[in-house]
Amino acid sequence: MEWTLEQAEEMRIGRRTYGDKHKGGALTWIRTGQETGGEYSLLYGELGPGYWIFPHYHTVYTETFKILEGQLPGVYGGRKITGRAGEEVVVPPGTLHGWGPVPEGEVKAVVELRPAHEGFEKWIPMIHNMSVDGLTKPDLQPKSFVHSALFLVGTDTRLGGSARALNPIMKTVAWFARRAGVERRLEEKYFHTSTGDVAPAG
Repeated sequence: MEWTLEQAEEMRIGRRTYGDKHKGGALTWIRTGQETGGEYSLLYGELGPGYWIFPHYHTVYTETFKILEGQLPGVYGGRKITGRAGEEVVVPPGTLHGWGPVPEGEVKAVVELRPAHEGFEKWIPMIHNMSVDGLTKPDLQPKSFVHSALFLVGTDTRLGGSARALNPIMKTVAWFARRAGVERRLEEKYFHTSTGDVAPAG
């Protein structure tokens, strides 16, 4: 990817940012699948001290992380890595990866999903909006096991390591939750399909 920090900052203008960089991380969709014909989507992140993403993998899209500023420690496959400003980390489907915790300072990065993934784009605003109502832990992991299952399956996120055994259970729980209308009710309250923002109150 050839994106620069200046480009990312310019592309963010007028778009909604979710989260707070002073409380972990702030994320902004600067290109969506709708805008690129599904070819890719682009997420801009400003990550503060303590920001952390648990080890996981995806099955249908490749993630490419471009570090624009700072240093981002993480895991890739079975080894520890540190992404530095100007470097890219390409994560093909099936590759275990995770990030953080950010030790100090601030990290700015763009993340490309190729192809774009509608569920991932939807759940980023949803999970942040749910956190406002106290439905998540400080690291944005849902408090509810059912909500966790919907989030993981909806974003094509699979647990790695010893937690891998939970993936079939998560898939089953998500299936029943969707049948029961749980995801639909969350979407109606925390996501507006036309704008990606919180649905109007009332």
